Amino acid sequence: MQIYLAPLQEGDIGAAIALDQRCLGGFWGEASYRQELSQPHHTLLGIHGQGMDHLPQERELLALGASWGILEETHITLLMVHPDYRRRGLGQCLLWGLLKDAQQRGDRQWATLEVRASNQGALHLYQGFGFTSVGTRPRYYDHPVEDAVILWCKGLGTASFRQGLATKKKAIIARFHRWGWQFHS
Repeated sequence: MQIYLAPLQEGDIGAAIALDQRCLGGFWGEASYRQELSQPHHTLLGIHGQGMDHLPQERELLALGASWGILEETHITLLMVHPDYRRRGLGQCLLWGLLKDAQQRGDRQWATLEVRASNQGALHLYQGFGFTSVGTRPRYYDHPVEDAVILWCKGLGTASFRQGLATKKKAIIARFHRWGWQFHS
């Protein structure tokens, strides 16, 4: 299977809405995705798979991530992976892509996000990229009501961060190869 990490396009909005409904219960709708695409300081990345057994010729949206650029900050607003493809490195790839985009813009010095306090898998993923906890937002999430952990990652413009991203990319490619996937970005 071929794995493609690329900015979402207008023609991907329907697939994004379907993935959002499946993963997040409809967090964003069509208007929100169109708004994200129209903002020059926002990033909307998708991971498409092609060559899967059930859809050998078509591209399917497997994962989606979004971030907002606010002065020197990248705020990661969305990271979701199709339930059938979780725990295979797609979330890691999306996070890598969002951070790489932030680092390449040159004006972003740190990244931040919120995550459910109970989402240990996501916390582990973010900590693996250098995010650290700086606090909580009580009762931030609905359905079920839950606190959010606020995470920050500093130093996006440093040489050591760039080297860390290069190392992460190699690990992602190696993991995808174990699944028989070829990565394109």
